Amino acid sequence: MQYEYGGWTIDATPDFSLGKFFARATLTRASPDPEAGTKMHEGRDLAWFDSESEAIEFARQWAITWIDDQSARQWAVAWVDNRGISSAGTYTEPPTSGNGLRVEALTK
Repeated sequence: MQYEYGGWTIDATPDFSLGKFFARATLTRASPDPEAGTKMHEGRDLAWFDSESEAIEFARQWAITWIDDQSARQWAVAWVDNRGISSAGTYTEPPTSGNGLRVEALTK
């Protein structure tokens, strides 16, 4: 079962073993930059359930929480303006260059 959320594709297809459905989630995110490749994160055996639908919903919710947690991290940025003056700050969205500013360093 696949879902889209926050720019990620969530595959919440559970594993089945020993009469139980094991919740798992595979998250993939294609970069708009073809040279950057694809990001991937996986949660396996998150919990087990008697029904497939419960395992899928658990994995979907786990993936949404993980994506939201990643988005909440702050970006530390060093800026240089067109006069060569440096400054720094933190942001919740990855900033880009523009308005006379050039991003010099970007970490998350």
